[in-house]
Order: sequence, then C-alpha cells, then structure tokens
Amino acid sequence: MGRLLIILGLFIGLSQLNLVQDVVNPPRDFSTLKYEPVVLYSTSWCGYCAKTRRFFERNKINYVEYDIEKSATAKREYDNLGGGGVPLVLVDRQLVRGYNPSLVVQFLDEFAAKTKQQAS
Repeated sequence: MGRLLIILGLFIGLSQLNLVQDVVNPPRDFSTLKYEPVVLYSTSWCGYCAKTRRFFERNKINYVEYDIEKSATAKREYDNLGGGGVPLVLVDRQLVRGYNPSLVVQFLDEFAAKTKQQAS
C-alpha cells in the first residue's frame, strides 16, 4: 500500500511538473517590452506548437499566430522563410525552428538590450 501511494504521488508530481517549475523558476514577463509581435507559424494538430503557445502565454510574450494549413498567405510566408517543420517562430527577424524557448528568450533579451542602447 505504501509503495502504491509513493508511485501515485510521483505520477501526480510528474504530471504537474510545469506548475512546480513555475514556482521554483517563475516565468519571465515580457509584457512591458515594446517590440513587434513574435510570429508563430503553426498547425492545429502540432503538439510542439501547443507547447510554444503555452510558453508564450506563461511568459506574457505578445505573438501573432498563422496556421500554415488554413492560410495560403501564411503558407507562402512560411515557405519563403525556409519552412522545414512547425513550429517556426520569428523573433525580431530571427528564426527559431522547433520548440526552443531558451532561444526565443535569448532573442527577446538581445532585442531589449539593443532597444535600450538605442534609447541612450
């Protein structure tokens, strides 16, 4: 019985890992940063696209999403950027291929530093 409770506790803990990580390492808040919205090229069925959306929402990243299967214009833009899979994210004219939150944050931080430097 004790082992079952431990296994159940581990299962519940692992299923709520994002919540635990948010408490230990709170998400960033990019809502005050003045930038052109991040662009997300995605599909409705893509699991990593859903993770990217959740990451943007948790970190208050302003973004615009284009579904490349529902919009011919979005598909054309996606192809012009080199395509190659979804999600494809555009941050200040820099591409992020796949689910890569650390690279998105890096590009937003670089943009913030550049903007701050131009203001002084």
